[in-house]
Amino acid sequence: MRSVEERLRQALQERADGVVPDQPAWEDLLTRPDPGPAARGQRLWLAVATAAVVLLVPLFVVARHMSRTSHVNVNGGQGDVGPAAPTGPAVAGPPDGSLAAGFSPASITRISLRVGWALGTSPCGPAVCTALARTRDGGATWHSVPVPAPVLTPSPNGISRVRFANASDGWLFGPQVWATHDGGANWHQVTPLGGPVTSLEAAGGRVWGLVGSAAGVSATVYAAPVASDDWQPVGSGAAAIGISLHGKVGYAATPDGAVIALGPAGIEERGAPCAAASVAAVVAASDSDVAVVCAADPAAGSSTKTLLLSHNGGRTWSTGGAAPRGGQTSGLSAASTHTFVVAATSGASYLYRTADGGRTWKTVFTDNGGGAPLTDLGFTDPTHGVAVLGPPSPKLLVSSDAGATWKAQAFGP
Repeated sequence: MRSVEERLRQALQERADGVVPDQPAWEDLLTRPDPGPAARGQRLWLAVATAAVVLLVPLFVVARHMSRTSHVNVNGGQGDVGPAAPTGPAVAGPPDGSLAAGFSPASITRISLRVGWALGTSPCGPAVCTALARTRDGGATWHSVPVPAPVLTPSPNGISRVRFANASDGWLFGPQVWATHDGGANWHQVTPLGGPVTSLEAAGGRVWGLVGSAAGVSATVYAAPVASDDWQPVGSGAAAIGISLHGKVGYAATPDGAVIALGPAGIEERGAPCAAASVAAVVAASDSDVAVVCAADPAAGSSTKTLLLSHNGGRTWSTGGAAPRGGQTSGLSAASTHTFVVAATSGASYLYRTADGGRTWKTVFTDNGGGAPLTDLGFTDPTHGVAVLGPPSPKLLVSSDAGATWKAQAFGP
């Protein structure tokens, strides 16, 4: 019979993604790393400290802990950084391939600070092909993993976004939906749901999607267990603004400006917070905290952007404050219940940040490249954020200080 130590070593080896020593800090992974001593030093991550503590507890506690999966929601809101519902043993997924030089990101998803996928394009001979890149070391290296052959050639009718709930279950979508339940080793197209999928997020063991109408004005909310393809419509409400999740709860907004709550019991309308404006973005900051940006007074390349906060799931609201007018709102994310980042674009692209619930704001990122879209703005934890700056010069932007500063991360082997 093997000793407790031997069984523990095997369990930790099987879940090696959970413990990686000598993990570089995000600052060391950027396009222009600091050459000084601080940049050369390696920081031990929380996972290493956790592993040391794990060695002191009984094996059954370790096994139970390792069966739980952390989730990251990267599209307009901080994900549930606590454990999600168990979805079976983790799988390795496909082997790493060589990522072609010139990879251009279009979408990002992370299930931890170390593990993530980026969907984009790469040169393939004289053409450009859809490409999926994966990192298992926090972005220090990126490798190519396969995409379904039918979507290899970029198309408006194909895919444009990527999301993973855990190491096994993921989706390529927009407007089609392709699913994997083995870490991307195999993909299959989900049976069409009656319209284009405009938003898709996963947390708390469920995946939620907005399926657009023929007129393109509203969408029906669908949901499924993350490990299955059993998508079903949820309730009768129609949504227009993309889904933001935190654990088992989430929010979206209807075409007439009402916030709807998503949860295990279905959907529930919570009223319209923007009395004389429209809801431009919504984010779940915690299980009970939700925020919206109300857009008003649109002008050429600018608008009023007022942050409204609710601490009771959208039942009542208070005014936080107004972000700078430059650009039209394209996203909202929460690093905490008082720290928010707003994305806006016009002739330029901006990220605006507040650390006091909207009372004061700072412009923390500006790109003057002609109004490139900012998408997939989100926080992996209260400190680390991501966003994708679109064409003409696509970049993956990362923050390691709760959104106070943003820098481009390089893609390399």
